[in-house]
Amino acid sequence: MPISDDAAKLNNAIDVSVKALFRECPAAALRLAGLNVAAEDIRVEDANINLPELRADHVFIIPASALGDAERFPEDEPEIGVYLEYQLVPDLTVVRSWFAKCAGLTRQIGAPIVLLVIYLERRDRATFPDRYTVSAGSLVTEFRFTAIRLWEYADRIRSGELAELAPLLVLCEDKPTPATIREEVDVLHRAGLPVGIETDLLGLALRIASRRLPREIIEKLFAEDLAMLREASIIDEWIADGEQRGRMEHARAALKKLGAKRFGEPDARVLAAIDAITDQETLDRLLLRVLDVESWSELLALPA
Repeated sequence: MPISDDAAKLNNAIDVSVKALFRECPAAALRLAGLNVAAEDIRVEDANINLPELRADHVFIIPASALGDAERFPEDEPEIGVYLEYQLVPDLTVVRSWFAKCAGLTRQIGAPIVLLVIYLERRDRATFPDRYTVSAGSLVTEFRFTAIRLWEYADRIRSGELAELAPLLVLCEDKPTPATIREEVDVLHRAGLPVGIETDLLGLALRIASRRLPREIIEKLFAEDLAMLREASIIDEWIADGEQRGRMEHARAALKKLGAKRFGEPDARVLAAIDAITDQETLDRLLLRVLDVESWSELLALPA
């Protein structure tokens, strides 16, 4: 079933935020999978595989020695790559593309590549694949990979062991509450991260949380950090959206006030029509027309 435009925008906003988080803190993603690698030992590799449709989310290159597994690789393959994918909504149709990407990256980069998939939300879903299998009679080809269900690691995030992933706690709960966001903020403040990373992660926490809770609640929860967060580019869109909403609310209020002087107090139908307007240009045009028409119905083109 196709998802709505609003749901698509929400998913895209979360996808962009998660991509930024793992780009900022690749070591945290690897620790989630049990690989303790220092951040300075990780090199972010170009994830393009010639064709844009085969672009991976992230590829991290690690010296085999950093894993203590150097003896498992021949001398001419001293590095391994971790190809990272993550999904908000499990999509079985893309699993075969992971198979193709992993093979393409192995050939392109010239190092062994392993696939790590992180599923971000549980909700009411039951299927979170960890393999791609093709069979023809007794012939079988199977591609297996490591699959992480993020919500199963929520306690480790809350404890501070995986503090960099705190912005994702809101995705671990079916019905997140303001208390969940307060936990995220507290975890990040306690983590002792470099100021720049802490600021970026708080910005990501705000942006992701704003897709789950009303804006007025988010503003209260991040009130003490908002001045600092204005320096984080990841929330520029959120700030701009808030400013735009403020302008629109002011325009709606002005339209109702001026219209009431001209046509009398608006009834429920008129109020609903004004509140349903979602673009500034329309509100501005109606404000200019208030003096040129004789009724709410004429102004808003309502049926008689």
